[in-house]
Amino acid sequence: MILLRMTTQRDSLAARIERLAVGEGSTETAVPGLRVFRATEPVGPFAVEYQPCLCVVGQGRKAATVGAQTCEYDPDQYLVVALPLPVSARIIEASREQPFLSMVLAIDVAELGQLLMAMPDEPEPERAPSTAMWVSSIEPRLRDAVLRLLQAAEDPTEARVLGPGIVREILFHVLGGDQGALLRSLALRNGHGQRVVRAIRFMQDHYEQALDVATIAKSVGVSASRLQHVFKDVTGLSPIQYLKRVRLHRAHVMILTEGLGAGEAAFRVGYGSPSQFSREFKRQFGLSPSHAVREQQGTTA
Repeated sequence: MILLRMTTQRDSLAARIERLAVGEGSTETAVPGLRVFRATEPVGPFAVEYQPCLCVVGQGRKAATVGAQTCEYDPDQYLVVALPLPVSARIIEASREQPFLSMVLAIDVAELGQLLMAMPDEPEPERAPSTAMWVSSIEPRLRDAVLRLLQAAEDPTEARVLGPGIVREILFHVLGGDQGALLRSLALRNGHGQRVVRAIRFMQDHYEQALDVATIAKSVGVSASRLQHVFKDVTGLSPIQYLKRVRLHRAHVMILTEGLGAGEAAFRVGYGSPSQFSREFKRQFGLSPSHAVREQQGTTA
């Protein structure tokens, strides 16, 4: 009986996402912060900058890599990204007959804080949570809440009236899950997770400036060696590796959406050497800045 219910839920999840995913790629829904995604063939690896979010697959399989960590997930699992992360993603299983279907729900840290105020206090973990991105098995209650959110997203009135309460319920289930500790530390104003959040925010706000680990560490009130250790524990990257990927992602957006040349984009994001920028751009995205522009023009022609 339980297995039958899980299979029915899984089929319903794929069907609801397919109704909302009106075309290839990403589609916004009537619920703020909720997007659905459809792909009819395997894709990647491709670079993307994830914001804090919950990802649930309705059909197919996907992988996300940051540093040395790779998370693969399918309809029996869900992915949580607790911090802004530059990720290399791949859609592993997809076809025209069985498209890859997923939903992504943005996590509002302020909403997390309000929810935690209504929940019992838990002691802060003695050490930093081990990662800012993880995969867990999806429980029936969480999948049921996701299904109801997708159903609400089909009607603008239901999305506006019922959506916020269902989102709150989803966050509640994730916080109570087997790896909710980092989400808790995000909403609190102390702890290892919060120091990493502050360092990330500082780098994202000042990425175009000349920064070193000592400067970043000073901005969050810890030693450089302590920041190096905690930051890599949580994100899988050193602070400088993270900063470099943020710069490359921002430059990638500038080149493709603003039509900037590689040299100007490199300068805007803080690179002093255009040749170094081009080398690192190709290493990150798999093609040179000029090839990236040509590929984009080809896909939109």
